[in-house]
Amino acid sequence: MKVWLQENKWEDVQTYLESKKTIIVPFGSVEQHAHHLPMGTDAFVSQEVAEEVAKRTNTLIAPPTWVGWAPHHMAFPGTVTLRPETLTALVEDICESLIYHGFERIIIINGHREANLPPIKIAMTRLRNKTGAFLAIADPYYLNDQKGRELRQSEPGGIGHAEELESSHMYFLYPELCDSSKATKNIPTKHRFLQHDPYIEGDRILSASDVETYREVTKNIGIMGDSTTASKETGEAYHKAIVENLVEFIEYCEENIQVSLRNQTIPL
Repeated sequence: MKVWLQENKWEDVQTYLESKKTIIVPFGSVEQHAHHLPMGTDAFVSQEVAEEVAKRTNTLIAPPTWVGWAPHHMAFPGTVTLRPETLTALVEDICESLIYHGFERIIIINGHREANLPPIKIAMTRLRNKTGAFLAIADPYYLNDQKGRELRQSEPGGIGHAEELESSHMYFLYPELCDSSKATKNIPTKHRFLQHDPYIEGDRILSASDVETYREVTKNIGIMGDSTTASKETGEAYHKAIVENLVEFIEYCEENIQVSLRNQTIPL
């Protein structure tokens, strides 16, 4: 059986559901990633992690969703963004379709980090309460927090967008799509409540970016943080840790998360 749902016949899926009811659903984004990374970075990452984990755990993967919620990245050409309501509806419709067929545990891999989380969380909460299905979001910042802190070499403020860890990951996964000679550094001075680096400890206040402000604060390049410290070796270690963590989590869910589905309806 193929790991990607769309590459199988419907009888294959029916057979799969007789013994296993977990599926992985990857989400990403097509958005600017400065001068050195491809715009599909977030989608590439979610799909690569999904495929490796699927092969390790014999788990199906639903078709990937390439685009996400990225309004601030519209500051640079090529970015595609959904409205948050659209992304929420998309997550609901995809997952409700899967739940209708009997999938009980849905592991959403979000390659777009923090930005996609609000719309996906809304959909996940609605589905959990409506159908009883177990849904979880595997996001690199949270899933790989400890390894990210361990591997980073950049100064505080060096982690953000198209920076050290994201660049390292792509240098390992898709070196042919990257141009490390164009890596750069942009760590703006910010009030202690408004830090963009998730690994800086301290109190925070959340704010929103608009297109013009984001273009200005990223120096008309699109980077927030430091990509000059990135390396393929760091990316390999980071990737392996993500995969190991997610394999462990899926195995835990299948052994310990019991589900009783209800309200299995077709999205209309």
